[in-house]
Amino acid sequence: MTSYKLFLYLCSLKLLLNNIDQFMRKRFLWVLLLLLTGIGAWAQSFSIGGHRTVFDSRYNMWLCTIPQEHFGNDWTTTINYVDTLVTEIIIEGNAIGGGGTVTFEGIGSGKEYEAAVYVGDDLITGKIAFTWLPIVELNGNFGNEYEYGSVRVQEPDSALAEPLLAKVKWRGISTNKPLSNKRNYRIKFVNDDDSTKENHRFFGLRNDNSWILDAGQVDFLRVRNRVSTDLWLDMARRPWYSDTLPNARNGSRGQMVEVLLNGKYMGIYNMCEPIDRKQMKLKRYDEENNEFHGQLWMAYTWTRNVTMSEPTWLVPYLSTWNGFETKYPDPDEVSQLNWDVLYNAVWFANRADDDIELRKDSLSYYFDVPILQDYYIFIATLQALDNESKNIFYACYDTQDHPRLTIVPWDLDICLGQNYAPGVDMPDMVKPERHMDWVNHLPMVGMIGIEEYRDQVKQRYKELRQTVLNTDSLVNRYRSAIDELENCGAASREERRWSHDFDLAWKTLDLSQEMDYVEDWIRRRMAFLDENDCENLFPPRPTPIIIYPKGDVNGDFEVNIADINALIDIILGGVDNSEGRSDVNEDGEVNISDINEVIDIILNS
Repeated sequence: MTSYKLFLYLCSLKLLLNNIDQFMRKRFLWVLLLLLTGIGAWAQSFSIGGHRTVFDSRYNMWLCTIPQEHFGNDWTTTINYVDTLVTEIIIEGNAIGGGGTVTFEGIGSGKEYEAAVYVGDDLITGKIAFTWLPIVELNGNFGNEYEYGSVRVQEPDSALAEPLLAKVKWRGISTNKPLSNKRNYRIKFVNDDDSTKENHRFFGLRNDNSWILDAGQVDFLRVRNRVSTDLWLDMARRPWYSDTLPNARNGSRGQMVEVLLNGKYMGIYNMCEPIDRKQMKLKRYDEENNEFHGQLWMAYTWTRNVTMSEPTWLVPYLSTWNGFETKYPDPDEVSQLNWDVLYNAVWFANRADDDIELRKDSLSYYFDVPILQDYYIFIATLQALDNESKNIFYACYDTQDHPRLTIVPWDLDICLGQNYAPGVDMPDMVKPERHMDWVNHLPMVGMIGIEEYRDQVKQRYKELRQTVLNTDSLVNRYRSAIDELENCGAASREERRWSHDFDLAWKTLDLSQEMDYVEDWIRRRMAFLDENDCENLFPPRPTPIIIYPKGDVNGDFEVNIADINALIDIILGGVDNSEGRSDVNEDGEVNISDINEVIDIILNS
């Protein structure tokens, strides 16, 4: 379609949209969106072996997802023209008619094939590349508020996927700054007239309308969040109520994908399930009786409230409470919010800081203790600095049954030696031999001063070290994820797209080099945590403050003739091990006057 015809077409649609009601406007906007998607992607109009190619106008590349079994082999397959305007396709110098066959020799990472596509009188030249990761196409103009867009998810084993109507917006806090380039997205699928939510299942995960595209924007490994969350799902014990609800998950599942935004390559993303009521199997809110049952909150930023060290009073009608945000029920769908369960738990944790007996007696009433223990081990192992108090979901299965809270981690990019920001260089902060001096405010941290509880955590850690926290197993988790990205070519595409970008403080992105760093970090970290019967798993025990009586020069907690003898030895040139106690009268010198001072203390005692 020529630019002039397209201009006339859009003008006609604009006049039409000005004269229809709101309901029909949505339908026309959706049709227009799909049409524009087709116009912008006219060079994507052929399939290879039944798999749709996606054209990337940034690098003039047709990207096609196919089953992994084709990699490492030659593949003879058919080419079909999806768009009737296509008149000819030339691959590696050979013209291929619609339905014709072509052999792609040695499909593998980094292997590309010269291609040219004639659409009418227009010629597009570029290269064909293959991946086995799913491909996600976003089309639309997105920002901080939900906007209509189309989403197409092409899986390697599926037929040609259709575009789906969705509401899409940017998500994140620190990663959603004005100059950020690789954005995170929240997707909510709706039906064609936006009257109801529409569920879709991808990658064998849940069938739902709500999905997240996580960019791993500041992560130089790109998979820290995805792989670490999978580790949590494998190592954590089940929520306390899971005996009756075995499908309850206290973590988010997902799949690494490659994303294009409006026909331009955006790189590797983690497309994942959100943490919500359905994921946690929380009991539904009783709308008819305005009765709260299951509830979900998130700690999204560091505050004294979130650390439970100095709680603030709340305003019941607000959806946030000084660092906590209500996630379920939806604040827009209830007449009045209810913070009672979280509020009481936060104030308990605050009171229990100074009352060890209260903490021992009541911690399991307010919190799911086995998961608290696993969570502590988890963030200690990964040194997940950004997850000590924030980036935690607190879930209550049914407030009418029991107020016990289960916790769920979120956003695990800052772990395994990753700095808070690409421009930050603080090696001591992220070194694997760092003690647990940064963990102070989790509800159970005070319990590790109790030997019985400390031993429980230590025993659980030793059990996990034999399975999911085995050093080689940990390393292989992350290396396998990077190997997959490298072997399907996604790693090199990601590095080409994002190296030297503002999001990474203009540094080079090298996934292989970062993986070597992570492996060394993991091996050193696990060796450090194991030292001294796993005592490094905990914050250093406080050094006891010893107060000696005045005049106790030899440190035996008594003042007598032995201290006079010790002073005489020191004055005559002996070694002074008194740590300053020999200067009894505190005049800055050790001499006969200090002996007189000790004699006065003895006589007056």
